[in-house]
Amino acid sequence: VTVLIISCPCALGLATPSAVMAGSGKGAEYGILFKGADAMEATARIQAIIFDKTGTLTKGEPSVTDVIAVNKFDRDEVLKLAAVAEKHSEHPLGEAIVQAYRKTSGEPEDATSFNAVPGQGVTARYANRQILLGNRKLMAENNISIEAIVAEAERLETEGKTAMFVAVDGKAAGIVAVADTLKETSPRAVAELKKLGIQVLMITGDNQRTADAIARQVGIDRVLAEVLPEDKAGEVKKLQAEGLKVAMVGDGINDAPALAQADVGIAIGSGTDVAKETGHVILVKDDILDVVAALQVGRRTLRLIKQNLFWAFGYNTLAIPLGMGILYPFTAQMVSPELAALLMATSSLSVTLNTLRMGGFVPGVRRVKTGGAS
Repeated sequence: VTVLIISCPCALGLATPSAVMAGSGKGAEYGILFKGADAMEATARIQAIIFDKTGTLTKGEPSVTDVIAVNKFDRDEVLKLAAVAEKHSEHPLGEAIVQAYRKTSGEPEDATSFNAVPGQGVTARYANRQILLGNRKLMAENNISIEAIVAEAERLETEGKTAMFVAVDGKAAGIVAVADTLKETSPRAVAELKKLGIQVLMITGDNQRTADAIARQVGIDRVLAEVLPEDKAGEVKKLQAEGLKVAMVGDGINDAPALAQADVGIAIGSGTDVAKETGHVILVKDDILDVVAALQVGRRTLRLIKQNLFWAFGYNTLAIPLGMGILYPFTAQMVSPELAALLMATSSLSVTLNTLRMGGFVPGVRRVKTGGAS
């Protein structure tokens, strides 16, 4: 009877669920929602994180910064034609162009035809003129010469701006440059992740020059540029093939396949419902410092689970031989059923008290005086 009582696996049964519950509660306290214990454990084991650029590292509110005109076009005409072409586009860069035109000239007119070319730009027809707005690939595929303005485009790109070429009736008309603003917390979040030993990458559809400029500002060394939306999941797979546990952080519908492919998909709360449905972790606030906090909560929870299991197994390892009478030859004393019950309760209490320590945990990145990694 004593052995049966003393070997009750209560502490073992409490070890993991209690820690997971405490970790989930602590995450929720900071606006971090883990979709189950698996998501929390996977978060704790992450080795590399890929950030989508637009809306994740940046505010996702691009604005027009430069308009350049060539070949007898003027700046107002270039912006007008670009706005007409992008009026029915749902792309953030297109919306930025339309907003810039509205501020000075009102509502742009409707194009008679419109076509979005994934990964390249848009084509439209207006007032019997064929308008192209997009990147170098779109210009090349339509045999548009941009030699006269490519140097200007490269200059803009080294400043972290996205340069879009405008062509009318087969001739280059100019450039519209758009830039997005980095979130204030992005550089610090990247620095904190590096302190945790995490490899940080950025993925974007921008060309390499623009992407490198943004990455330098935020402190990211490895950039995956000119990646089409449908190819993002493939880039995650490549990292996983290197043996890395990969997290993907994104907010848009285009990020959903990559979020699903990653070991941990982290969806920004301000993003689309599709991204949040696909993600394993949801950040309620639009602050990527919470990515760091999620890792710190996950790691602390995993450490707590290991501690609880140590105490639970340690108790059984020591207590069961005592209940069997291993000390009887030396003391002529046996453990009574009452004492066995007390020891069993004490083991459960030790696990519970250890778990309650999570209540006082504050992720390092959220402390008033930021300390080291936790």
